[in-house]
Amino acid sequence: MMKAWIVYQQEDAIRNRAYIEWFIKEAKMLQIELKLVLADQLQYGVKSNQLFLEWEQEDFLPDFIIMRAIDDLLSNQFEALDIPVYNTASVASITNDKAKTHQLLAQHDIPMVDTYFYNRSTLNKRSFRTFPIVIKEVAGRGGKQVFKINSNQELKEILEKLKGDRFIVQALAKPGKDLRVFVIGKKIIAAILRESSDDFRANYSLGGTARSYQLQQREKEIVEKIVEIFPFGMVGIDLIFDEEDRPLFNEIEDVVGSRTLSVQTNINIVRLYLQFIIADLNSY
Repeated sequence: MMKAWIVYQQEDAIRNRAYIEWFIKEAKMLQIELKLVLADQLQYGVKSNQLFLEWEQEDFLPDFIIMRAIDDLLSNQFEALDIPVYNTASVASITNDKAKTHQLLAQHDIPMVDTYFYNRSTLNKRSFRTFPIVIKEVAGRGGKQVFKINSNQELKEILEKLKGDRFIVQALAKPGKDLRVFVIGKKIIAAILRESSDDFRANYSLGGTARSYQLQQREKEIVEKIVEIFPFGMVGIDLIFDEEDRPLFNEIEDVVGSRTLSVQTNINIVRLYLQFIIADLNSY
């Protein structure tokens, strides 16, 4: 039986307990002993000139890790110790930074809204002439560090509330509508259309609606082009739309949840992900 860890930060583990239990149950049916490991319980670094990793409950390292914590250093430590990580450290490093993601995808001709990269100091000195604009912390998740700005004064007020040091500023796309596409490896699993009549953000967690959606050809082409760039495990690729309903890239969710997919479809994405991991490990 293979042994594996699913790694979370403690706060996220509490909030996602049912999802973790689902993973553990599906893993057991696939002959995988999967254990929850909290990132802050791990000790790692360099000892006697060698990289090391310790968890108080184990005296051996796992066969693979499902990484559900955002921690570049920890992901790289796993991989340096020859433990396969899903998603890989390279995928996580890019996708958890909105500026890096847009910078990379622009080099592959992926359509997107105009996007500007700023640090806090530069943005504090900047005055914009055209509004509304959208400001996002590069490490933000779930739409919670995303704001529509209508004036330079409002921008300064929002900046005072945000904790990050790096941001992207974008033109406002068609508000209240986006498309989440679930991807495992190189395969598109399903798509969910999210809409909101009350907020320019369409996130389901922020009160938007969600329904299963059949990708149109142009949407599918954009996603397939993105998929070829990365060695994905499981991610969510989010598209938004311009005023003529043409799809544009928005972001990639590394630690993607699947609540909307579970509500709107019968797809067992956890089982599919674990089956992908087994096949991927067997391909080495």
